[in-house]
Amino acid sequence: MNFWLRNIILGLFLTILAWLFFANQDFLLSLDGSNTKENAIKTTETVVDSTPKEVEVESKTSLYQQGRSSGNAAADGLSKFYANLHGDMDGKGPKIRNNIVYLPDPKGDLAKLLQAREMVVRPYNKNWQGSIESRPFRTGDTLNQKLVEYSEKDGIDLIWWLNRDYVVKDPFRIEKDILKTTFQVAKAIEGHFESGLSIFFCYRQRAVVVIKSAPQPFLDEECILLASENPY
Repeated sequence: MNFWLRNIILGLFLTILAWLFFANQDFLLSLDGSNTKENAIKTTETVVDSTPKEVEVESKTSLYQQGRSSGNAAADGLSKFYANLHGDMDGKGPKIRNNIVYLPDPKGDLAKLLQAREMVVRPYNKNWQGSIESRPFRTGDTLNQKLVEYSEKDGIDLIWWLNRDYVVKDPFRIEKDILKTTFQVAKAIEGHFESGLSIFFCYRQRAVVVIKSAPQPFLDEECILLASENPY
């Protein structure tokens, strides 16, 4: 009796479950579909969010590369200008002919310029000469360009008070201190100037002046005139 009663109850329970499933089939399927859509939406959002980050990284990389190339171009500008001195005499900028760069005449009061510099720099000793180094002058450089560069490294200012600069045709080196180097270079080109050139070491102003030979009251009094016998 108990056996049959238990089986009848179990059969009724299974019948009710089957009826409930078929009666609510649409509702259960709709729930499953909504869960699938939510997962799809989340996946789409993840993909959309990741795309701008990749684009942003690529954009920053591109800007960095552009910055590097523009920086290199700026750094090479002066060298390229002097290395390709086949200039058009009708163009703008310095006039170039036969490896001579024709510059504007120096303007201003050189004495006042040096006096102003004396106010802002510490003087050197009279016997200061600078470091002895092998300083190259390569094809395409200009004399003024390289002397300025080497003078700055020695903490002294080169004042090229001339209306011409000269392009190096054949490379050379000078292994001397900066004062002797400047003197030797200036004397090599003084034949281009009718009065010759004078080179002064202004130790109070920490400057070397290359200028046409002529009476120079301020320079004669305040600076040391360099000479081939090297009395400085």
